[in-house]
Amino acid sequence: MQRFILKARSFCSGLVVDMRPHLQVLAALLMVVTVAFGSYKSVKVKVDPAGSYPFHMTQGQVTIAADAYETNDKVKTAFDLKDLDKMGIVPVNVIISNESEDLILVSGQDINLLDSQNRSLEAMPVEQIIQAIVGKGKSPPTHGPNPPSRLPLPRKEGLRGDAFEIETDLNNKSLKELRVNPRSTASGFVFFRLPDHQIRLAGHKLYVPQVKNLTTRQDLLFFEVEFK
Repeated sequence: MQRFILKARSFCSGLVVDMRPHLQVLAALLMVVTVAFGSYKSVKVKVDPAGSYPFHMTQGQVTIAADAYETNDKVKTAFDLKDLDKMGIVPVNVIISNESEDLILVSGQDINLLDSQNRSLEAMPVEQIIQAIVGKGKSPPTHGPNPPSRLPLPRKEGLRGDAFEIETDLNNKSLKELRVNPRSTASGFVFFRLPDHQIRLAGHKLYVPQVKNLTTRQDLLFFEVEFK
């Protein structure tokens, strides 16, 4: 009986030792999340009429501009984040000025980036941006299915404190379905990650496939705003 008890104790000790590497990984992950999202503050973004930006396109009484945040200093004017440029993530503020008497609708989910060969790049969802920050720049490739993660990354229901604040801020500033009232200007961000961590959008075009006039039930033609 005594021999059996000694074997049981030895087995349990082995289990404790085997769990230590997993606990160390979890602790390291929590430290990364704390550092990445420490002391986050929401920044108010100043927006001017779309026609005042260098890169814009006008159809009728609707003008759409694209303002790329390609440097760390410029990113700080919209988000309390650093090193997005080193990760190759480029926020683009899409500004819509509606000088008509009608209500219009722009959907951010339809907006893509076209390269010089007209190849399309989809915008990054907020969840992927958070994964890239937590993973210190590592993220799924820009094309193809996303590979499964080896570590449990934070999900919306598990975010707390500054991590929750950054997700909330990114979601609030992202361009989803944006209604632009008559004679007004509104904006929202889309995020792109170019291959090979490029951050300069010169030679690319922001493609807005459809702008809906909710008053007349008619659609405007597509917009292509070229970065030069």
